Amino acid sequence: MNLMLNHYMTHLSKRTPVTPQTNPELWYSWYAVVKEDAPEVLDEFIENTAAKMELTVDYFTAEFL
Repeated sequence: MNLMLNHYMTHLSKRTPVTPQTNPELWYSWYAVVKEDAPEVLDEFIENTAAKMELTVDYFTAEFL
């Protein structure tokens, strides 16, 4: 399941970056799934999102989580 979700998220994000700013409903639903079902990759998910938004992880976490 996690591999399939990761592949789907990667595919979508190559076309349009999905972030809390560009598509909050989708991003926060992904966040909830990752947090619940794959907590071992949660830090990477947050880091990747912060990088897409060109923000530091600390700033991203403070503003969006």
